[in-house]
Amino acid sequence: MRLKRVLGMSLRAIALGAVIVVSSASHASPSIYVFREKDGSIRFTNRKPPTGVTAKLFTSSKSNFSVYRVGSTGRGGSKWVFRRAQQYGPFIDKIARQFSVDANLVKAVIHAESGFNPYAVSSKGAQGLMQLMPGTARLVGVRNPFAAEENLRGGVRHLARLSKKYDDIRHAIAAYNAGEGAVDQYRGIPPFSETQTYVSRVLALRDHYRRGENQGHPIG
Repeated sequence: MRLKRVLGMSLRAIALGAVIVVSSASHASPSIYVFREKDGSIRFTNRKPPTGVTAKLFTSSKSNFSVYRVGSTGRGGSKWVFRRAQQYGPFIDKIARQFSVDANLVKAVIHAESGFNPYAVSSKGAQGLMQLMPGTARLVGVRNPFAAEENLRGGVRHLARLSKKYDDIRHAIAAYNAGEGAVDQYRGIPPFSETQTYVSRVLALRDHYRRGENQGHPIG
């Protein structure tokens, strides 16, 4: 298993800095080695790196997610993520208007899910900008999840449906993370630390993008 430059959410704090995330298939998943390549990219692998390569080792947490932080500057850092947000901004605004979804919420979800990396993949199989699972991708008509615009259109369609289903936007965000079944079962945000942190983080990021746009200057 090798995952490159996979960006996502932090489970320990509601932070605006980018993080790199690997979802574990089960609590008994193997240890993951994390190290930086010569080109600055981050490599995730379950194979021990070559002699002389400094690597960090971590396993999945109790919440079934593992977290690896990167710096706030440079490729993969928060400034890089916000620059990518600006790059995709016009298309996000267009698709969000088509589906009557807050564009800033869409940006926040992408930021938390993939850090605007269109090639992000989790070990559970979520793919692309909006980290669509294969089943969800099929339901929303996405054939190539790594085609940024196609993934984005499908993810926004999915988010729009959840927003219509739940009166509380927090519940829609929770359903995007944990699934509708969990939200329906608990009649609200499930008591999962991962999902609770995810909801808070997405809302914080949404407000951050709103402030950036309202002030008339780039975010970051």
